[in-house]
Amino acid sequence: MEKIKILICEDEVTSQKAIKNILAKRKYEVYTAQDGEEALGKAKTLGPDLIILDIRMPKIDGIEVLKEIRKFNAGVKIIIVTAFQSPQISQEAAKYNIFDYIVKPLSGEKLIEVVEKALQR
Repeated sequence: MEKIKILICEDEVTSQKAIKNILAKRKYEVYTAQDGEEALGKAKTLGPDLIILDIRMPKIDGIEVLKEIRKFNAGVKIIIVTAFQSPQISQEAAKYNIFDYIVKPLSGEKLIEVVEKALQR
């Protein structure tokens, strides 16, 4: 059976490592991207089952990454994770069929709960 592939798009190294460690313990195949360009490239080549996407990233911001991903993969589950909550950003993200929108700091339990719900659908 193929492992579930999760792509973490997060420029903040500490957050990225924490999320990766939590998910790797669950036996998911976890990949990371440090900026929007890398995130788009990996989203195209890896064909992940789930993408965890930060909004504020270098090179290409998360909303632009989200729009581009939807052009070539309409069905992938996407969870937005951000430290900057704003109604405008959450409304914009919602237009692109995201699964959930989580505000940092996030607990490991909350992350696992949302990831597992997303993967069940």
